[in-house]
Order: sequence, then structure tokens, then C-alpha cells
Amino acid sequence: MTAKLNWLGIVVATVVAFFIGFLWYGLIFAEKWMALTGVTDESGGDPMWMMLGLVQTFVTMVGLGWFIARDGAASWMGGLKIGLVAGVAFALMTSAYGFIYQTSPMGLLPIDWSHLLVVYAVGGALIGGLRMKPRT
Repeated sequence: MTAKLNWLGIVVATVVAFFIGFLWYGLIFAEKWMALTGVTDESGGDPMWMMLGLVQTFVTMVGLGWFIARDGAASWMGGLKIGLVAGVAFALMTSAYGFIYQTSPMGLLPIDWSHLLVVYAVGGALIGGLRMKPRT
């Protein structure tokens, strides 16, 4: 079975996920995140890192889109469920290495994990549910 990717959903999910990251780390948790990471207003926001983050987010959404297409979960709820499973099984568990081996401050865990869960859930819902209407 060949998985047909939902490119509209993937692109929109990438943009929305990037915006969620801006809200999470730039507004909602900015002060706490900066204190825990040592990032300052002067050192953050390098355009090169932002572009790499956008590429990373796009690759993540393509992978999520592949899982959704393979499962046939072409609905908002189906995409949301796959997004949450992928978020927990892959994103959270991969990021756990930094906390388990003490290279990341434990105070970042709720900030990072909540961000990942929201991004994967919203991304999955968008990829699963946002479809172009067929031409008539």
C-alpha cells in the first residue's frame, strides 16, 4: 500500500506548529525557559536556527503525515489520536534522554513535554482533517 501524503495538511501543520513554538517559548513560558536554559534576548532568535527549526518541524510533520496516511486516519480525530501516540512514543521518549542523563534541567520537562504534546496533537489533527475539496 502506498501512503498518499496530505501536503496541504503537512504545510499548514508545519506553520501552526512553528507558531505554537513561538507562543510556548517566546511568550507563555519565555521567562522561565530563558532562566533554565541561559538564553538571553540578545543570544536568542538567530535566523539560521529558526530556519533549521522550521525544516525540523516540516520533517516531523511529513513523518506524522506518513503515519496518518498509512493508518488511513483521514479525519480530525484520527489524526489527533495518531499525533498523540507518536508524540508520547517518539517525541517525549526521545527528549527524555536529556532529562534522564541530567543534561537538561528538570524544570524544562513540563515546558518541553507539554509543547511537544500540543504540537503533535494539533499537527496530527490538521494533517488528518484538513483536506482540499475535490474539483468538480
